[in-house]
Amino acid sequence: MDKLEVRILENLESDSELALNWESLVQTDPSSGFMQSLNWAEFKGKQGLRQFHLGLFAGEKLVGGALLYGVAESCGAGILVAPEGPVLPWHDQELASSGMKLLMQTIQSKAKELGIMAVRIIPKVPMPIPRCLRGFGKAPVDLLESETLYLDVSQKESQLLAAMKPKGRYNIGLSERHGVTVDIRQEPVAVRDFYPIFKEASSRDDFRIEPLNFFIDLADTLCPKGIAHFLFAKHEGETLATMLLVTYGDRATYLYGGISNGKRNLMAGYALQWAAIKHAQALGCTTYDFYGFDQHCAPSSAYAQFSRFKSNFGGQVMRFIGAHDFYFVDNLADAIIRATKEINLAECSQDVQAGAR
Repeated sequence: MDKLEVRILENLESDSELALNWESLVQTDPSSGFMQSLNWAEFKGKQGLRQFHLGLFAGEKLVGGALLYGVAESCGAGILVAPEGPVLPWHDQELASSGMKLLMQTIQSKAKELGIMAVRIIPKVPMPIPRCLRGFGKAPVDLLESETLYLDVSQKESQLLAAMKPKGRYNIGLSERHGVTVDIRQEPVAVRDFYPIFKEASSRDDFRIEPLNFFIDLADTLCPKGIAHFLFAKHEGETLATMLLVTYGDRATYLYGGISNGKRNLMAGYALQWAAIKHAQALGCTTYDFYGFDQHCAPSSAYAQFSRFKSNFGGQVMRFIGAHDFYFVDNLADAIIRATKEINLAECSQDVQAGAR
């Protein structure tokens, strides 16, 4: 293989050859996903996050890289995050190690300019932790779920139903017999119907959700590209459950969803998931990601109730290495000194103002 080198990729046109190569690379990499796509980068830009895009090349061939997001801090204490990244040939430890080293060297060379002291990576790499991450430490929080449930949807519908738990099959049938139907909508305005049901579910089940503007930006960016899909389970004109499904490459992801308080006995959540699975199949996906799962359904887990529901559809538990941080020691020391100075200056300013009063 040709010598590896890293190049900073800026303002890629969506239809350029390099942009298309990046999308192809991300779509075919099982350790990555839609959060490393240029469309997701466009969405995060609307959220006010700056981007730092690196490409790893072997000669003129793009073989890896990373899309990182962050907010610059004046004191240099910012952090860049690569959700579902970096994109590397993780199956080849030597090549992945060389690529990671080059990526980190490039980021460190720009750290002061970017106002950062650390990098957080979150690749969908199964355990155990690769040797090339020895310089990283486990992040205090996992911004993405490190355990999930994958369903192989390359199978026939009859095979999927047969592999489900009896409760899953029964409740799908019950919902169909009672006339629950599912509408799939692609237009961004569908977010206005999605959010009230989602918010109702969050209040009842006590889970945190993003504000409406987050979903408006997401829908405006991803729906026209055919990546985001809104699903609504209905009965006699009443919406009982809703979902935001993301499809990218050969993977569909159940990203957000909720069930209303009405007609819970009709099992609309099962109709919704079954419709989403069949929709993913129709779009050519082979994997359905339930996005977040606790295989032990521990009472203390925030995912216990959701995991019991998801487990009824079958699937394989996937456990990834989670988020890992790398701190640039020199930048960290400088950031602490600058932050301390800023605090002292602020305190002095307050003292002066208090004296003036």
